[in-house]
Amino acid sequence: MPVKSYRTLHGIRGVAALCIVALHSPRLFGSVSTFLGIAVDLFFALSGFVLAHAYETRLRQGMTPLAFLRQRLVRLYPLYGLGLLLGIVHALLCIHYKSPTQDWSWGKLLITLPFSVFMLPAPVLEGLYPLNGPMWSIFFELLANLLWVVFWRPLQSAKILVCAVLVCGGLYSYAALMYWGTPALGLTWATFPGGLARVCYSFGAGLLVHRLRHQLRTPSVPPLMLLAALPGMALFSPGPIAQLVSVLLVFPLVVLLGARNEPRGYQGVYDSLGKASYCVYVLHRPLAALLYALVLQLSGYRLEAFAPWGGLVFLAGLTAGALVLTDTFETPARRWLARRPDRKGERPLRGLNSGDQPLNL
Repeated sequence: MPVKSYRTLHGIRGVAALCIVALHSPRLFGSVSTFLGIAVDLFFALSGFVLAHAYETRLRQGMTPLAFLRQRLVRLYPLYGLGLLLGIVHALLCIHYKSPTQDWSWGKLLITLPFSVFMLPAPVLEGLYPLNGPMWSIFFELLANLLWVVFWRPLQSAKILVCAVLVCGGLYSYAALMYWGTPALGLTWATFPGGLARVCYSFGAGLLVHRLRHQLRTPSVPPLMLLAALPGMALFSPGPIAQLVSVLLVFPLVVLLGARNEPRGYQGVYDSLGKASYCVYVLHRPLAALLYALVLQLSGYRLEAFAPWGGLVFLAGLTAGALVLTDTFETPARRWLARRPDRKGERPLRGLNSGDQPLNL
């Protein structure tokens, strides 16, 4: 039986990754709407849908939580490690040149590095992952993945899954509007509990959409409209309440419609956007920082002078490079790691699904 590709969802993920690049690169793009920050919630919802599609059958066949977690780490770590290496190079340059804008020191680097190597948040105030800030969402996605696989059997009940999603949505809404006043939770230790509720809601909503995708009637929507939904909404710069509504209602609907509407042409574009998305997301922050520092040191020019055209060139080069890196580095590294046994005498991983694309992100 052929495996459904969900090309529209791949395209949505790719566009969301590009939106995050624009948000995190103000020196290259100038000022953009902070609404783009909730693209990670769209990642989380997509992750719930795609992982349910990729793993539910294997879980029914007896896959253990430990085997599942190992497959997720094998899938995520190669590019994470490359992004970490670039972040270390940037931190060393900041220390060497005594950067006035980046607060790096040998002490902070030595504290951060051991945690980052093991994909754990660092005990510093500047964020969970100072060497590569966007990795906070990868960490939270892994937490949601682990909770799902541990409680997979009770969550097979639609009633329990709906209750879990509603509880997490309620907690996140309270934290976002009544406590912190912003839906952008989870980036720091102070908002860690709200971030956990945030990811559990969107990931659970993705699971629920996957569960109900054949039972709900949906209209026919051009896939290009779904790809344009996130950047199009950002043009209106929605406030916190509208952002929360987007997370709670709009993004799960986008995932549902994306799962039900496939492109009739340019399928390769959708596939390429999805293929490049994780690499783009993981590497954009340290690459942009290194590019800015090198151009400033070597030429004296500040990249702000070329915004937003410099940002568009960076985006095109980053996407093309991500496609090359995925084929020449990430895929071979994943396959090599998958062949390594867990412990002496154990078999290596089998059946690593090439369609199991991480969504955050």
